[in-house]
Amino acid sequence: MIGLGGQFLQTVWQILAESAFWVVVSLVVGGVVHEFLPASRLKKLMNRKGNRSMLGAVLFGGCLPICSCGVIPLAVSLYKAGVSLGPVMAFTAATPIINPAAVLLSLALLGPQITLVYVALGLTLPFLLGAVSQRWGDRRSPSLGEPTQAEPGLPTAGPGTLLQRVLRSLRWGFLELGTSIGFYLGIGVLLAGVIATALPASALDAYLRENSEIALLAAGLLGASIYVCAVAHIPLVATLLATGAAPGVAVVFLVTGTATNLPELVALYNTIGRRTVILYSSTLIAGAIIAGFAVNAWLTPGFVPVFDPVRSLDLIDAGERLQLTVGGLASTAATVVLIGLAAVGTWQRVVARIRAHGRIPASGDSCCSE
Repeated sequence: MIGLGGQFLQTVWQILAESAFWVVVSLVVGGVVHEFLPASRLKKLMNRKGNRSMLGAVLFGGCLPICSCGVIPLAVSLYKAGVSLGPVMAFTAATPIINPAAVLLSLALLGPQITLVYVALGLTLPFLLGAVSQRWGDRRSPSLGEPTQAEPGLPTAGPGTLLQRVLRSLRWGFLELGTSIGFYLGIGVLLAGVIATALPASALDAYLRENSEIALLAAGLLGASIYVCAVAHIPLVATLLATGAAPGVAVVFLVTGTATNLPELVALYNTIGRRTVILYSSTLIAGAIIAGFAVNAWLTPGFVPVFDPVRSLDLIDAGERLQLTVGGLASTAATVVLIGLAAVGTWQRVVARIRAHGRIPASGDSCCSE
């Protein structure tokens, strides 16, 4: 029997193993966005006035099989490349929620009624989150809309061959964006590990099975805090429904669990802005809880779970074929890369803090001057 320390390490490793590959992919795409987006048509599409920009962001996000952690580097890259805050946050919410594999698994394990609500919220909530962020979120810093200053030894943005630009995008994605994102993701993953280890499973089970306002609030807060895969959490919700959880609780946990988590919120808080993250998370939780109330009023009493393992095998197999799973060497390598980026980012901040306090003399200064 392992102790709390072992459980904590297992939880942290599991979160990293499930999300690291998509974070690395997002860093690659984010670097490409940073290098090529200012001259592309995608920026114009996502910066259109009115609802068209939000629609483009939701559709773009819905095409990517990326989890809520993996979407962060790409979202930050879009924002730094000049895309408006509203479409960026709509994209951030839509990418992990709208997933064909998740929809098929939800249909198989949760039934058509809950799946209909899940899909409807996945299409409408990102619009709301984007509109709220655009109206009341943090104002863009001038430095965010322009290429950041290159680190010493890195090539600056500019013309070059295609290979040079691709290499430049990879260097920026990993050595500048990656170290910053990795540092904040590392903090969030550690905090999520603490919460998951300290929270008794019996307490979670008891709260989510209650048909009450407290259960809806608990589902919203837990879903927004802990890391759950966009597909893997659906069997958990199906089990809760089969053993007595209210359908509204299932909807709240489905939406908040996929749309965000603590590592994502920590990273966005420190890269895009605190006010935006507060608005984003509070609007998401409030919208999901309101939907949960409506679903409970619609489906209870008399709700009967539809989960039938035998009858649902075909849809489960179809969902697994659509879901891009990564394991083995690729997952381990990506996890090591992400841990390395977090370590480099931590070291950079420690050195910067020490230098800011004058404990490391600048090059050329004499430490023994008379």
